Amino acid sequence: MLWSTSVLTTLSSDTEPSFMITFNDSKYIFNTSENTMRSFLQSGRLWRRTKALFFTQARVEKMSGLPGLIMTFADATINKLQIAGPPGLNHLLASMRQYTFRDSIEIQPSEIPWTTPTSPAPTPCYADHNVTIYSIPILPFSEPLSVPSESDPEFEPTSASASEEGPDTTENSGKRKRELSADTSRKRLNPGSAISIFSDEMRQGGLKAEDLTGEAADEYRRLMVRTMFPGTNIRTPEEEAERNRTGKRKKGHFQVLSHSNADVDEHRQTRASVPQGFWKQLPKYSNSLPSSNTPSTLSYLVIGPRYRGKFDAEKAVELGVPRGPLRGRLSKGETITFDVKVGGETIQRTVKPEEVIGKSEAPGAIVILDVPSTAHIPSLVSSFRDSEFYRKCWSEDRTSVASTEPEFVIRTVYHTCGDGVLEDERYKTFMNGFGPEVHHVISSREHCPDPVTFTSAAYNQLRLNELDEKIFPVPKYSLVPKKDIATIPGLPPKVHLMASNLHTVMRPFTPPAPDPAIVALDKFHPIVSGAKPVEFSPALQRSIRTGKWNVSQVLSGSDLKPMEGADVGIVTLGTSGSLPSKYRNVLSTLVKIPGRGNILLDAGEGTWGQLVRNYGLEDGTYNVWQALRDIKCIFISHIHADHHAGLAHLLAKRRLLDPPPNEPLYVVSVRSVHLYLRELQDVQDIGIEDPSGNGIIPILSESLHYSDRGTYMTTGMWQIGGTEPWLDYRTSVENGRKMCDALGLEYFKTVDVQHRCRCFGVSFRHKDGWSVTFSADTSPSESLCRVGMNSTVLIHEATMGDDEADMARRKSHSTIGQAIAEGKNMKAKNLLLTHFSARYPKLPPYVTKELSSKADVTMYDQDTFIVPSFDHMNMTIGDMWKMQFYLLTLLRNFREALDEDEESIPSSASPARSKSPARSNSPMWRSSAQKSRY
Repeated sequence: MLWSTSVLTTLSSDTEPSFMITFNDSKYIFNTSENTMRSFLQSGRLWRRTKALFFTQARVEKMSGLPGLIMTFADATINKLQIAGPPGLNHLLASMRQYTFRDSIEIQPSEIPWTTPTSPAPTPCYADHNVTIYSIPILPFSEPLSVPSESDPEFEPTSASASEEGPDTTENSGKRKRELSADTSRKRLNPGSAISIFSDEMRQGGLKAEDLTGEAADEYRRLMVRTMFPGTNIRTPEEEAERNRTGKRKKGHFQVLSHSNADVDEHRQTRASVPQGFWKQLPKYSNSLPSSNTPSTLSYLVIGPRYRGKFDAEKAVELGVPRGPLRGRLSKGETITFDVKVGGETIQRTVKPEEVIGKSEAPGAIVILDVPSTAHIPSLVSSFRDSEFYRKCWSEDRTSVASTEPEFVIRTVYHTCGDGVLEDERYKTFMNGFGPEVHHVISSREHCPDPVTFTSAAYNQLRLNELDEKIFPVPKYSLVPKKDIATIPGLPPKVHLMASNLHTVMRPFTPPAPDPAIVALDKFHPIVSGAKPVEFSPALQRSIRTGKWNVSQVLSGSDLKPMEGADVGIVTLGTSGSLPSKYRNVLSTLVKIPGRGNILLDAGEGTWGQLVRNYGLEDGTYNVWQALRDIKCIFISHIHADHHAGLAHLLAKRRLLDPPPNEPLYVVSVRSVHLYLRELQDVQDIGIEDPSGNGIIPILSESLHYSDRGTYMTTGMWQIGGTEPWLDYRTSVENGRKMCDALGLEYFKTVDVQHRCRCFGVSFRHKDGWSVTFSADTSPSESLCRVGMNSTVLIHEATMGDDEADMARRKSHSTIGQAIAEGKNMKAKNLLLTHFSARYPKLPPYVTKELSSKADVTMYDQDTFIVPSFDHMNMTIGDMWKMQFYLLTLLRNFREALDEDEESIPSSASPARSKSPARSNSPMWRSSAQKSRY
């Protein structure tokens, strides 16, 4: 049986380290940071057959990619998934309940306590026929916790065959369970009884979720997770075979979403009945560990299968074992008895497996270490030094290991090191304790470069930079680490820098090396490193020259009229709808107000990485930390994950600003988003209720409604949904006023729009006279059109093609034609189209049809500039007109730069097939058109 390990994502501006172990029938993933799913798409790796996920920390840095990954797994017919991680895991999972749901998958979470095993045979945290996995707590304290306390979460080792209930491990965990009520059983409740008991007590008014503590609170969180992923709509093997045969799907099941032909929102479905209190705040989570500036982590030892020795055919012949089934039984480890003739006499002979099978092969193993600071080193060392079990593979004095036949063999150790760890003498001694033959793969911001993860998108951006280096900047990257790892003395001999293409075959063992298939997909780094030139066809070169010449002619015209808010920046960080692709991230748009600050409109997963790639961690006078500091308002339109899953990571990064911010960050959104953030605050500080007053200030979208109702609605779809003190209407309105003052805004009005959940668009106007309207996800909205009338910029979703109008209506989205019509009706001066369906990862063909065919000056819309967006476009409002001169060049570039695995742009959309190609490339008519616009 072959198996391997690979680095799925490395430490970079886009991602945190994650690892995947692959067998023919199973995969196991460690950590799922933001952009994990998009990394699968970029590398071409497959996620199917994933059986279990493991986390080193219950924090957003390691888990932000989990919601999207789970929903994709469920859509890809993975119907059962084990998830293991440190205390706080269940709370984080439950906090996602309002935007993460699948009834076609069953999630079995397991929290691992902060206790160090001291027995010679510790209990694994997971085991199946492929792997046995042990957890190793690494704490930022001098001494590890060796005895469980009552406040430690209950831990149940999991296996592939474990049931949801599992055995009662109260005795093993050292924890006494607490009763829910006098009539509640002390045993773990099954899903049905748990829903009934909690719902009954809450309905009677005697129980509130936020008041639960101890085991009752833990059980409530587990109940939320079971409600999110009930596994009630799982196909049987027969149904799956029939579906694959006929191409039809069972009623109620989701169609598997391929990222080349995905129906946006197809994964969203009405929930079954939920427990009483489901929409209320979770019980407060409190960490039983001493306070620390750095998080405690789990590391893992993963031991592969033991392989039987080779069958000795000559010995079998010598013993008279006949060919056929008997030899097969011996190979499986069975003792056999058979008749054999010896000296003309038939006798009965018994043969044991060890008589014909050689010695078994010791299992290969890997270690995954997460060491955030030097304060964690003593705990790490003591975990290995004080454990008889771990001393089988590690020793402070390697020569003292007496065993010549090891129980398992460490092949590779993956290190995620915080600042100062790798150069610490104690850590180097620890690394050498594994022996000279072990390979060490190192992740460290101090010693690793920062290459681009999504090289397909970066390659396109690099080519477009030739057209306009301001609007299409090259993503920030670094191929040279801050420190050369070769200068560190005393490291083990076999050290590798972690990279997202590293692959290690565990049997037969092959050392870590770049995967050539993934390397071949990277067209960006060979160019920026100077190994290859960027190449353009002669036709594209001419198109680039024509586009730049047209723009220069307009700029040199004496009658170019100024645009209101011309210096206001618009940065399209993410432009995909629902699902990311290799070329587009999910939605986020940054509006930069000179001298005032920034407004972020939605924050899909990976927004932080997009910001870093745009501004750089340390480059120039305005890097990502300054951009983050300047964000004064984040508007989240609704609870769907593709619009807010990156928010928590942004807030966590904001807590790292040094010096701390001297102004607050206003987050405008619906109650469900604010509730999620407050529940997350229990596990990780993201700035909620900062005593300095410069943390997160919540504003309810309903309080800024354009109708100025004066109070929240209490009935119907638009009711506020809660009574928490932080929902106070007047406080929210006052905070909205302060936000407008800080940004120099005349108003900031929300508009209820038509989507498949409570969703708000927004229109804000600056005191200087310019205005921006953002549609969020919606079908055409009369209210939005009325409130945003005469907007300087309308940012409107354009999810679907005009031939998909019925689907757009069902899913409450807009087609490209509807979005353009909304811009005309609103009399918007500039229309920025975004939120393109994931089936169109580059430029949607319907955008091509709508815009590129308008090659005649009389056909161009003289009142509204229409701009299809791409990730990392950096425009000012005064630059948006340029895009009409660049569009044909963009189309030609995308056609030439298509990867082999992508669907090509239809030939009818090609510039070569436009109605008037000669005229479309003529600078004269374009210059005239531009003059008439101004």
